[in-house]
Amino acid sequence: MTTSRRLSPARARASGQRGFTLVELIVAMAAGLVVSLAAFLLSKNATRFFQNETRASASHLAATIGLNRLAADLQRAAYLSTPNILVDPEVCQVPAAPLGLTRLAGISILRQGSTVLNPTDLGQSVANDMWPDSIVIGGSLSSTELFEFRNISDASGNLIVELNPNSAAVQRTLARASGSGEGLLQIFAPNRILRVMVRGQTQFQYGVIASANVQGAPPTLIAITLKLAPGLPRLAGLARCGVTPGGNTGDGGWVNVVNRVRYEIRSLRTAATPYAPLVAPIAPAQTGDNGRTELVRVELDDEDQPISGTLELIAEYAVDLKFGISTAVEGGAPGVTNPTIQRFPITATDNANVYEIAAEDHTLVGRRPQRVRSVQVRLSTRTRAPDRDVDLPGGPDGRRRRFLIPGIVAGVDSLSSTVPAGAPPVFARMRTLYADIALPNQAYVPW
Repeated sequence: MTTSRRLSPARARASGQRGFTLVELIVAMAAGLVVSLAAFLLSKNATRFFQNETRASASHLAATIGLNRLAADLQRAAYLSTPNILVDPEVCQVPAAPLGLTRLAGISILRQGSTVLNPTDLGQSVANDMWPDSIVIGGSLSSTELFEFRNISDASGNLIVELNPNSAAVQRTLARASGSGEGLLQIFAPNRILRVMVRGQTQFQYGVIASANVQGAPPTLIAITLKLAPGLPRLAGLARCGVTPGGNTGDGGWVNVVNRVRYEIRSLRTAATPYAPLVAPIAPAQTGDNGRTELVRVELDDEDQPISGTLELIAEYAVDLKFGISTAVEGGAPGVTNPTIQRFPITATDNANVYEIAAEDHTLVGRRPQRVRSVQVRLSTRTRAPDRDVDLPGGPDGRRRRFLIPGIVAGVDSLSSTVPAGAPPVFARMRTLYADIALPNQAYVPW
């Protein structure tokens, strides 16, 4: 007797199926690996592209911010001040004035000034055959107010200017200070220049602030003490301006603060600057951060020296700063003043006329900063890290399009160096912006 065994349908189906073979698994794993590698490479390239473009965008933003800040100060050059204190017919000339006061003008441009002022900082720019200028702008930049004073008294040789605490200018300043504006003590800070106009006189006088004293809240006394040198001219004989010797200038008048600020390119990595932690090198072997430079703004005192605490970082990774000018040409016809404008643009080779007319030391013959009607600015920044293998030709005005970062590859330290095949990128992209900025406060200066 035999017994037949019947399989269930489920078991019959299972027994008819088979698993993957080892060869099939290996092939599938290899295909999956190829797909993963392709996805990784695409992701890596996309990430690198994104990082490079982010750096380029940051460079463009830095150049835009820097140029806008510089343009804003240039538009106020000579505002409530003088285009050239040495020849201004409306200025009481001050003998033996401090250097900073003697150099007071709307603008002063120093050829290759950033390199001259910071010879050890600009190694990267010099390696790229760039020699950035510097510029000093003079004008009422910290406040737009004319402050009324009640009298100027003489206390043991020190002249003290007493402001009217109830004047509209003081009240507006106090209102702004309650928000984010500067207060009276910040505006009338030591070592700034004070322009004085006595009521009834036709000429301005210039002194230097030694200290300011504000008493009461709201103020009942606002006293500004001037330095002994140069002080203010004393009214005597037939003089057309000055203050009464040993007494009071009871007729009052108006005063305002005049600032002199300098824009230059320099390094901020020194421990003496508050920005040192911000610009500390990160992976300098790949980025060149140990040689980075920035566009900075600093206020100058009456001795032409930087005032402590006024240093500002304006644009990161700035590498070049150049200037051109347009000037009024004196006419020869009787009764005709400044009939034509002559332009001295930025050129590949420094235009000597720019630095002669608007020279920092305008005591020399031929210096005419008061005749400058507009300033052309070229500001260049670079990306933080190199991302290009080859250089590009420069512009006809000497502008460069890519920036060599020396030291990334051994032996590649200048534009004449040969980059070895297969070397990592050594050129960073640059962003260069131009602006032609009118000087409205010098538009009608006839002298």
